[in-house]
Amino acid sequence: MILITNHRYQITLWSALLLVFVSVIIALSCGRIYYSPVEIGQTMLAPQSNPVAANIIFNLRLPRILGALLIGAALAMAGCAFQSVFHNPLVSPDILGVSYGSAAGAATAILLGSGIWLTQTLAFLGGVLAVVLTLLIARILNQRGTLILVLAGIVISGFMQALVGLLKYIADPDSQLQSIVYWQLGSLAKIDFPSIAAVIPFLLCGTIILFILRWHMTILSLGDQQARLEGINVEIEQLLIIAASTFLTAATVCLSGNIGWIGLVIPHIARLIIGANTKRALPLAAILGGLFLLIVDTLARSLSGGEIPLSILTGFIGAPLFVYILMKKKVRLN
Repeated sequence: MILITNHRYQITLWSALLLVFVSVIIALSCGRIYYSPVEIGQTMLAPQSNPVAANIIFNLRLPRILGALLIGAALAMAGCAFQSVFHNPLVSPDILGVSYGSAAGAATAILLGSGIWLTQTLAFLGGVLAVVLTLLIARILNQRGTLILVLAGIVISGFMQALVGLLKYIADPDSQLQSIVYWQLGSLAKIDFPSIAAVIPFLLCGTIILFILRWHMTILSLGDQQARLEGINVEIEQLLIIAASTFLTAATVCLSGNIGWIGLVIPHIARLIIGANTKRALPLAAILGGLFLLIVDTLARSLSGGEIPLSILTGFIGAPLFVYILMKKKVRLN
């Protein structure tokens, strides 16, 4: 068990934030056109001095950087919260069907020929609807506990996955199908400041709830019986945490499409660094999640002439990293 003092914890957080700052400078510089940090500073202070650079920095790179930081942080926090609530280190933010529900909503909008705004809106509503259906199944069966929620989430995920498959089958292979597949693989290519502003309320709402309840998440991770002995209203707090995590996940998926591994791997890295106390792990996971996605997105738009889908890179990086974490922590799966 890792014991870390409050002083070391503060140093860890500030060190992580410093890495984020350095990564932002690198991300502003890198791309198909390279700008030195000096040119970046001059352009940001006097945009009129270099209109082309100003357009690239302010309209293309800054929205992507901000989006990567927000999306990575939200997915990492949602993963950290779900792993605590479901007492399972292998749980990810899409456990209740959010990702496939969002994919179904987005695919529907693409088939209707809708623009990016309606696509993002239906993606968000699809993710929320999937979780509502999951909770409704548990309510209809009159069952309580995390196991029934996981099973209901598997059912809804399977249904939504089948629905996405049907929509892909009837989609126009020359235009619509490519858009659906590309959206499912995740990208920040179409992100801008207005779309970020549209989901900020949901991100803030989810983040505030999780930060308020993070003191109880460590106790919830020990099991429902232990939590009740500590005076926690397990059902109410689980529902609040699930709702907050759903808002975070659905809001990020509607912005960037499905991006895997962040919500699964990053919480483990945070716990390896500062221990299992979710009160401390949640803020660090948020910072590391944003840092991770920022690095991945910078690579995605810099490694080749085309745009590499984010889930491809997160899979290549996240899968071996997760195997290392399992070996390091010796997680028992039985």
